[in-house]
Amino acid sequence: MNKRSRARRSILGFYGRKFLFFSLLLLAGWAVYVFVSNNNSQADQSPIISGDATGDKDIAVGISTEGSVTIDGEESDKKINFLADGDELRTPVIDQSGVSMPSLKITLTLPGDVAYQTSHEVLAIHGAGATNSYVSDSKTIIYEIDDVSGYATVSIVAKMPKGTIKANVTQQIQTNLASKSFNYWLIAAIALPSFTFVFMVFFLLIQTKRQKIEIPDKPINAPPMAIPPALVGVLMHQKVRSREIAATLIDMAIRGDILIIDRERGFAFGKGKFDKRLLGYEKILLSKIFRNNLSADRIEIEQRINNHFYSKKISLVSAGIYALTTRLGYFKTNPQSVHAKYRFFGILAFLLGLTGFGLSFAYFPNPPYVVFFWIGMMISAVVITGAASYIPIRTPLGQEELTNWLAFKKFLSSPEPMVYSQNLAAIFQNYLPYAIVMDCEAAWAKRFSDHNFEMPTWFLTEKGGLALEDFCLSLFPIISYVSRSFVALREPGFE
Repeated sequence: MNKRSRARRSILGFYGRKFLFFSLLLLAGWAVYVFVSNNNSQADQSPIISGDATGDKDIAVGISTEGSVTIDGEESDKKINFLADGDELRTPVIDQSGVSMPSLKITLTLPGDVAYQTSHEVLAIHGAGATNSYVSDSKTIIYEIDDVSGYATVSIVAKMPKGTIKANVTQQIQTNLASKSFNYWLIAAIALPSFTFVFMVFFLLIQTKRQKIEIPDKPINAPPMAIPPALVGVLMHQKVRSREIAATLIDMAIRGDILIIDRERGFAFGKGKFDKRLLGYEKILLSKIFRNNLSADRIEIEQRINNHFYSKKISLVSAGIYALTTRLGYFKTNPQSVHAKYRFFGILAFLLGLTGFGLSFAYFPNPPYVVFFWIGMMISAVVITGAASYIPIRTPLGQEELTNWLAFKKFLSSPEPMVYSQNLAAIFQNYLPYAIVMDCEAAWAKRFSDHNFEMPTWFLTEKGGLALEDFCLSLFPIISYVSRSFVALREPGFE
């Protein structure tokens, strides 16, 4: 493989998935940052007068037609609030500066002859004397405050008629959204996820109807095809779960590739013959368990698990199972890529909702009812992401094979005890991995409870005379723990 093809594989393969994941994570972090920073900027809005001001103070404030605010002729970062019934300037003048002032006067120049139509007031607390606000002429409002103590907090308010300020397109949209009532946004918040849920249900029902699986009437007492149990699990559930990994480990143990060792305190795996016919994903799985030694105990396996936040090998195991199942013609396309596409849109919608949620606090008046819309979008995104794995994409061949395997499951989960035969122990062991991926291992084991149990040669234990139930209680926790731990290491975007 040349350098160019390796680079292309890096971009489109696992590195691309990592880049996508961390890009989305960065976007979410940015949304939270905006949310926090804008909240803080609103709560800690700087006053016009700083703490070093002394004596009488006369301040000139001007508002332009476009909405910019000047203080003593200099541009400021003060903003006009576009409300449903007016354009409002609300800004602190002094906030516990620690300096007393005999008098404070603010002259506000409006952008038009609207002073007589503008409501105005002074908000003063904590040690301010007489306050007054009045119209000087058609464009000017005067605010006066006497005996301002060092502990005083003073703000001025001027609510001009709607349309006094020429709002840009963004501000117009903001105003229109802000004018909607609480009930409007509450209904939108409920309707959006409800519609998404109903849509996804109907979508799944239509897809399921198109890919109708015939429920078999009669069981079959042998696997319909000689394929690995992990592939059967993906055919049934369309995803690689921990059960598929667990069944693969037991299947390799039955074939003599590994030994499973139950100890009084912990467990271990031992290398077996290592059949050359091992599939690619099985080799990768074994390389995750064993290094250069012939065994791996619980401590070693836990160290390998704890040393990785994500494991490329475990991701490759899942990728190998999906690829082989698709290559057999059971799916129209790789289930992993299809489900990842829907999950991507779900995650993108969630991050968009999270961003909108944060920005609402910065650009809408309190309380910003529009946040309910973004909450509804995030709930909808969760619905889409959760439903992604259930979208059926099997081919007609896959549907037919699934029907056959369901007939075999009917045999595995039958409540009738097994009839004695000389190869009863081999039947139990060979079919156990299939029972695990088809979620009926307990029912399968129960069918053998009336017969003497023969301990498998691939399962070594320090306990003597184990019955079938004891064997299951020893084996299943070991396999379940290892498989669940491995599945948790898969890279983002894998299932």
